Amino acid sequence: MPSIILQYVLIVFLVVGIGYLLYLLKDKGITIKDDYFGITLYILNTLTEQDATPENVKKILRAVSKAVNYVESNYKDEPNNIKEIKALEMAKEMINALNLSSPIPDESIIYLIRISAALLPPKNKE
Repeated sequence: MPSIILQYVLIVFLVVGIGYLLYLLKDKGITIKDDYFGITLYILNTLTEQDATPENVKKILRAVSKAVNYVESNYKDEPNNIKEIKALEMAKEMINALNLSSPIPDESIIYLIRISAALLPPKNKE
């Protein structure tokens, strides 16, 4: 009997804890569906206030994704470090074309390139 009561109390604490976590996220203005694996919040911290919009983050992610797709399809036989450098150059050009007032560090773009490359569908049928 005491173990059943303890289980119910733990379930209540779990529900209250999850509710409090959601309250904290909402209080900070972070919507879970718009935060792509925490990437949005990471990019927004590097941008100025006028550039820190979810639309700009989507544009940045799309630019990096396009660069990675282009490099992966046109430089198939190159080593990964060469592909990463070429994708970085292309992504920086595309991001500069967005006319953002604050620069995004190369390290951040490289992380996005690696994530984008990891999310590409596999080419071989093994």
